[in-house]
Amino acid sequence: MFPSQDKNPNDRDLVSRARRGDREAFTQLIVQYQVPLYNMALRMVGGREDAADISQEAFLRAWEKIRTLRDAPFKSWLFQIAANLCYDHFRRNRRYGTMPDDERSSFGLGIVTPDPQERAEAGERNRLVRESIEALDHDMRIAIVLRDVNGMAYDEIAGVLRVPLGTVKSRIARARAQVQERLQQHPEFFPREDVHAG
Repeated sequence: MFPSQDKNPNDRDLVSRARRGDREAFTQLIVQYQVPLYNMALRMVGGREDAADISQEAFLRAWEKIRTLRDAPFKSWLFQIAANLCYDHFRRNRRYGTMPDDERSSFGLGIVTPDPQERAEAGERNRLVRESIEALDHDMRIAIVLRDVNGMAYDEIAGVLRVPLGTVKSRIARARAQVQERLQQHPEFFPREDVHAG
């Protein structure tokens, strides 16, 4: 399921040291992955406090179990822990999280502009994208967040979610199609591309 080696050779050294109880090495891993891990959790559960709790718990569990890590890449293993915590969060709350309403959570659509009309339109586009992502089933939602927000490779996502590569590709394709279908219901913000133009 996992690639046999870490893509980041520095991770291998840090993990090796951390497995021997080197807290400084593990702290370096935390520094390296705390922002992307938090961002993934934030887009999955919505609340900043919940995302911070999940991130902290993921690192705590990783430290407690670091000696069991063998061939799996640390990044995939860590994100798998966080993904499981997100699943647990959803089961406890029996609802999907809501994504934070700010420009940093815009999935690349937020454009800071001094024009009030353009800012309002950008805010509305961001809201529609967030709602489209939130409407996805959890399995598709986490796959598209890992790919399109965190920029993970398909094989990394397969390792995180512990599903075959084909399943990852299928979930992401279906998620993108569903998001696009929802956004096309708002042509004033997401006009269809004219394939005959030019």
